[in-house]
Amino acid sequence: MKLFLRIQYRIRRMNSALILMLSLALGAPAQNAPDESWEKICRDVQAQPLVEPRISGPLKESQLPMCDARALYYGFGSKPDYPAALQCAWYQRSHSDANGNSDMFGPTGMLTMLYANGRGTPRNFDFAIRFACEQPFAAPAEMEGRIANLRRMKATNNQKDIFGLCDDATSGMSMGFCQSIEQDKQDAERARKRAAFTVKLTAPAKVLYDKLYAAEGRFEETRVNNELDMSGSARNMFVLQDRGRLRDQFIINLDRFSKGDIPQATAEDVKKLDAEMNAVYQRLMQLPESAYEVGTVKRDGVRETQRAWLQLRDAWMAFAKPAYPKLTADRVMAQLIRLRLHQLQALPVELK
Repeated sequence: MKLFLRIQYRIRRMNSALILMLSLALGAPAQNAPDESWEKICRDVQAQPLVEPRISGPLKESQLPMCDARALYYGFGSKPDYPAALQCAWYQRSHSDANGNSDMFGPTGMLTMLYANGRGTPRNFDFAIRFACEQPFAAPAEMEGRIANLRRMKATNNQKDIFGLCDDATSGMSMGFCQSIEQDKQDAERARKRAAFTVKLTAPAKVLYDKLYAAEGRFEETRVNNELDMSGSARNMFVLQDRGRLRDQFIINLDRFSKGDIPQATAEDVKKLDAEMNAVYQRLMQLPESAYEVGTVKRDGVRETQRAWLQLRDAWMAFAKPAYPKLTADRVMAQLIRLRLHQLQALPVELK
């Protein structure tokens, strides 16, 4: 049974990674076979002198130390500002350690996309290839595909071609970076939805909401650090995916509670659900260490997460009273327990 659980869990994680890789591939333009001499291409292009352009705007000089080329390029809840992204990326490249090479979407990564796509500047594939070569942490297969893709675009000069760093992602590290872009896009939309909801709250309810939102943040952080398998190079991708699901659930709760769209529940229902959740939790606490061999989830981490959830539960109950006067406390409590019970039952450990 333990072996089956291990295999089943690994398959689920592999499927998640494959889905992301397929989605990236489907959104990418057709590519030629990777160029086998990408190392030589990079050596040659980096041997050429590089003259940094003089860019005087649109950002003021005082704004540059705090600029974010990544956010300016993607927009994240607003419109992209490519000229500002270009100016910011050049500034960051010359003012960061190792030219920002430790981050896939650091200045060299952003300059690669800006010049490859002609955003904020005319297309310049020689610049794009050079900056692509400045990211030494990329896996060899990624570098092969990336350089070949840029050279193909240079040769065909098809204006409809759009280049993205995630087009050639193969490593778990890169998948995590790519997932972070999607997460930031989704977070911007989540922030908009939360703002639309909180603007309707009374002042006392807003105070309780702020406490609730803080408790939600603590629970999210505790759960992803303690109840997810952090083994494997794609762990950052899985962390971001699970955190995204938790944030979506928070907004779903706000919406469903406001509409009264949750099941009816009595005090007896709450008692039964609570007993079921406690039974699952106690089994988890009483399991031998061998039951936690799959991945990095451990007993102490589950205990810490449960404590964070209890604080979140109490914050929800305090907020729900003024925010949802038509809902009984039993209905709110029952729904919160159902959600946590599902999380506990889905942990990658053997309960039997």
